[in-house]
Amino acid sequence: MSQSLASAKKRRAPIQQPESIPTSTSTPSQNQPGLTLPQVIHIIDKRLTALEQFTREHQSQIQYSSQQYDESSNEIQQDVPTNMKELVEEFDKRYDMLAEEIVNLKNIVLSLQSYTMEVNKTLMEERGRIYDEIEKNQHNE
Repeated sequence: MSQSLASAKKRRAPIQQPESIPTSTSTPSQNQPGLTLPQVIHIIDKRLTALEQFTREHQSQIQYSSQQYDESSNEIQQDVPTNMKELVEEFDKRYDMLAEEIVNLKNIVLSLQSYTMEVNKTLMEERGRIYDEIEKNQHNE
């Protein structure tokens, strides 16, 4: 009798389908067309900071190694600091150029934002005038 009750319960109970785990084939990188301007600036800033830190750390090591090398040979020791100075000057010029370009980009973005805000303001004012004219026309009719 218990078997008949169990089979009756199975027939009356709603059929439960096994839960399926939804699988998504899209990845987040497909949704993003590229990096935004703040992300690019942040990445460049990180790289420049790392480059400055690397230069500071290795400059003291180079000076130390050139002093040790001076004890064995005076001729080669004189070439190393001049080459190093040239490299540091080159990095300094590049850093200044990148900083200038970043400032230029910032000014361009600010100009674009102000222009966009002016255009939006003008459009909103015109929209208000059009609504006022529509209301006047409806009251006159």
